[in-house]
This record gives sequence, structure tokens and C-alpha cells, in this order.
Amino acid sequence: MILVSACTIGGSGEPTQDINTIRTEAVQTAMVEMTVQAALSPSETPLPPTLTPLPTATLSSNAAQPAAGSSSSSSSSSGGGGTSATAGPTATPDPWKCELVDEYPYDIPQMTGWEYDRHFVLKNAGTSTWWGDVVYVKFDETCTVCENISYQKKFFINKNVVPGDKVDIAIDIDVPTRPKEFPGYTMAWDMYNDNGEIFCEFWNNVPSTYPAPTKTPMD
Repeated sequence: MILVSACTIGGSGEPTQDINTIRTEAVQTAMVEMTVQAALSPSETPLPPTLTPLPTATLSSNAAQPAAGSSSSSSSSSGGGGTSATAGPTATPDPWKCELVDEYPYDIPQMTGWEYDRHFVLKNAGTSTWWGDVVYVKFDETCTVCENISYQKKFFINKNVVPGDKVDIAIDIDVPTRPKEFPGYTMAWDMYNDNGEIFCEFWNNVPSTYPAPTKTPMD
């Protein structure tokens, strides 16, 4: 009876589990839960910004490189101690050149039958002297819009004008007796050098002429 009871009690008990197996299963279960939670809640940690690299300086192949052992600073020297420069071309002076400095009286209407002197003050802006008995003034007969109302056709300047000096040329104007409306009387005058070349030109104009007023008879 005792033997039968002992066998029955031992045979009816539940089997005992290994403690290591239980721990392993618990760890695996916890890891699975942590993995699921991490997937459901992504990390909000910001990523570090990406730094853009600076461009690398490149030396030109045409740049002059200092010789070995020489200083990097540049200097210039000359035999006279100054800086040399290439001079520009020098303009060739004009031997025959005139400049109109003044004129009087101005182009204004004139009375018919009157006479007056038209003055032109000219400066010798060239390098040649104007010889008074060689250089002359002549009315430009080739001007198609001109009409000479002076008795002068050609005359010498009668004064030696060195470069830089001036001469006052006067032309006698004889206003016609017949009235004339605008544009009036236009005249062109040329100056000739000793080679017969024109080197100066000036103009005169009488825009209109009008008759002299009629005298009022006296009682």
C-alpha cells in the first residue's frame, strides 16, 4: 500500500520548467514589445545639417610665378629713378588756320541807300605768318545763295599777322536802294594764303532792308 501510494503521488505532479528558459522567453517578449513601440513612435531627434564645402582656389596657369628665392612683393626701377611711360602721338600743328574772335555790327536790317563797315576780327591760330601784301580776302563767287553788295571783290589784309596775333578786317557794305525782305542779302568771304589756298571763311547777312522814311511836309 505504501509503495502504491508513493508511485501515485509522484506520477500525478506537474512537470517543473527550467528557470533559464523562462528568463529567455521573458527577454524576447520584452524586446518584441520595445521594437513595436519604437516603430509606432519614430524618433524626433533632428539630423545634423550638412556643411557645404568651400570652393578650392585655383591658380591660373598664366599667372606669373615668382622665381625661387625672390620676394613676393613687386618693385620697379629705372636708371633715372623714375617711372618710364610711352608717350602718345603728338598732333601736327596746322600752318594755316584762323579763328573768328569777334564781329560787328551784327546782322540786322539796314536802311536802303546806307553805307557801313562790317568788321571781322580774326586770330592767326596756325604757325605761319600772314603777310599783309600776300594774304588776301576775296568774295566767294561760287556761293549760289550769295549776293555781293560791296564794291570790294578782292583786297589784301595790309598787315602782317604772326601766329597768335589778330587782325580787324573791314568790308564796306553798300545797302541797295531797293527794299528786300528776308532772307535779305547774304555774302561769303574767303581768305587765301600765299599758295592760293583757302584757309578761312566768314559770312555777312543783311536780313532785310527798308526804305527811308518820307519827310513830313512843313506847313
